[in-house]
Amino acid sequence: MRRYRYRTAVLTGPWRDSEEEAVRDAVKARQAELGGDSPSDLRWIVPGGIEDRVSEEKSSKLKN
Repeated sequence: MRRYRYRTAVLTGPWRDSEEEAVRDAVKARQAELGGDSPSDLRWIVPGGIEDRVSEEKSSKLKN
């Protein structure tokens, strides 16, 4: 499973399931601004970027 988060010199966001969610987190944290309708139109207010990683951990559900 691929996960995404934003990282700047100031803040790091939580891992998300999509790049779009990570972009929204960066905008909400005022680390970046949207310049258009796609994540590629992102303008960083502070130096930063979207990281991704592939997690090989299997997700498990807790049963009560």
